[in-house]
Amino acid sequence: MKLVVLLTSLLPSVGAIHWDSQNAECSSGRAGRCEQHTPPFAAAAYWAAGLVPKACDGCEQVNGQLACDVSCSWEKQPATWRYVLNNLRLAVEAAAPEYRSTLGSEVHDQLLALHSFVGELGSGVQTWLQNWQLASASVRELLEFLRPWLLPDAYRPGLPLLVPSNNHGLRFPTPTGRSVQVPTEGDIGARVVLANGVAMPLLGLGVAGLSTDDAVAYQSVRWALEIGYRHIDTAEGYGNEREVGRALRDSGVPRQEIFLVTKLSQFTGDAAAARRTFETQLRYLQVEYVDLYMLHHPGKDVTERMAIWRELEALHDEGRIRALGVSNFGIDLLEELFSWATVKPVYVQNKFTIYQPGDVNEALKEDSLMEWLTAHRVVMTGFSVINPTHWSGYYLEPLSDPHVTAIAGRVGRSPSQVLHRWLLQLGAAVIPRSTKRERILENAQVFDFALSEAEMRVLSGLASLAASSPGRRSPAWCEDVYGLARLTLD
Repeated sequence: MKLVVLLTSLLPSVGAIHWDSQNAECSSGRAGRCEQHTPPFAAAAYWAAGLVPKACDGCEQVNGQLACDVSCSWEKQPATWRYVLNNLRLAVEAAAPEYRSTLGSEVHDQLLALHSFVGELGSGVQTWLQNWQLASASVRELLEFLRPWLLPDAYRPGLPLLVPSNNHGLRFPTPTGRSVQVPTEGDIGARVVLANGVAMPLLGLGVAGLSTDDAVAYQSVRWALEIGYRHIDTAEGYGNEREVGRALRDSGVPRQEIFLVTKLSQFTGDAAAARRTFETQLRYLQVEYVDLYMLHHPGKDVTERMAIWRELEALHDEGRIRALGVSNFGIDLLEELFSWATVKPVYVQNKFTIYQPGDVNEALKEDSLMEWLTAHRVVMTGFSVINPTHWSGYYLEPLSDPHVTAIAGRVGRSPSQVLHRWLLQLGAAVIPRSTKRERILENAQVFDFALSEAEMRVLSGLASLAASSPGRRSPAWCEDVYGLARLTLD
């Protein structure tokens, strides 16, 4: 094998991590009850590498831009290669010492060099554009070289990872880091009480992207209500409020039993126009009030937000909106809104995945949005929990991640159910969408099992595998469940 040498400095071989500290805590009993896990690091490394299109390796830079297929993204590549290399290094370091020694120090050095190189490239687009071809090609070459060594029949693991089951590994939603107590008796109508006293079902049906053709949205809502859903989430911008309204009417379910959510998607600073839009939405939905109404996005600026929010506060005071919320807001925008709003938002709806838990680039931030929401008694609802395509920042696909499928096999559930249950136990609500009755039913079957705190911990740690580089472990609010702090260049 001839690998490209990326760093000229001599890099020492890293000793085995073997989860020494954590395993010692478990063995001594100081960590309380622990579970044995064997994370599929090697499988995850090869899986993630296979998601980055090889066509991207041959793109050219033209006027500071990648002249290649639209599927090639500089933001997604370094983040995904970090996931590859963190998993690959952990697979190597978790091998039995005598087996790991068969690789020799040269391979260790190359792996450390690549890891550091990709970590440095991820800091900016220009740095990445100038070096990404070398990084991608070198990582793929190393993966191919290590493939025979990491094959399941050949690979000899060292000690398993002992995972404490005393908390889920994140600083929220409780000071102890323990999961929220979510029902396990099958009650899909389980509710959370918002800060203003309004009760909201934790499970809802989202209808974003559900076409109005052939009554797709209509049928999905009818199925959901038949199964027992009582929380429906739509928006002006989805273009299907008429179909949702017809489904609500035809279902025969009393209006007071349904928690109906919609959003103001298109707005300027014209408060009168916002009120007219709201009136139209009520007409389409065939209701006299909505349970939750939110800004679908932050809008242009604070002047625009303030004008519209004041009108929403008036509608709230008139009893036509029971609770106010926002969507696609981070901490800075929420702090600004809280500083002047008379009626505070009690709800935030953002994309929430195991890699980006709550906001854009959340895993790279010092402060957690969920911590902020908990402190201010604001309920999070996560959308696109299983969908990798919506500004995820990664090529990674949660449903097929080997770490997720391993937990799913362990608890006898689908990956989708595991991911939604994980989020519920973090204290958030979920609004999965589907056009298939069997999937709508599957998504509802998240209240008859529970993930252990150790299983939660393993899943919560995936954000750190996606965001960390040597000497820089992220997120700061996630415990180091996989021992990444030991993967340094020192």
